[in-house]
Amino acid sequence: MTTAPDNIETFCIRGITHQGKTFRPGDWGERLMGVITLYVGERQPGLHVASTRLAMPVVEAGVKCLIVCGELRRVCPDAFDFVMRFARDNALPVEVRVRPRDEAPQSALAQITFGAV
Repeated sequence: MTTAPDNIETFCIRGITHQGKTFRPGDWGERLMGVITLYVGERQPGLHVASTRLAMPVVEAGVKCLIVCGELRRVCPDAFDFVMRFARDNALPVEVRVRPRDEAPQSALAQITFGAV
């Protein structure tokens, strides 16, 4: 999917399989974010956990999810492909979300994480 430069694209990987089962282990989002961090080399000194501005584990409606910034596709295509294959191989639904850059994000976390203006 190609988005206009004035749009922000994110991908929400939901921790409920297509068969309706909760995906395990329970910290899969944090682990996957750690893998993304290794790919893009954004590990920050002094932090004991791997984190990146390109992915954020969240809970939506009681379901653990990983929000992946569409910028990952440009910054590190291999990491983006890995994450999408992970979702496919584990039967995890991926929701593509596109919003205008000037539209307020749904949460302050999204604003901080994905650089909304």
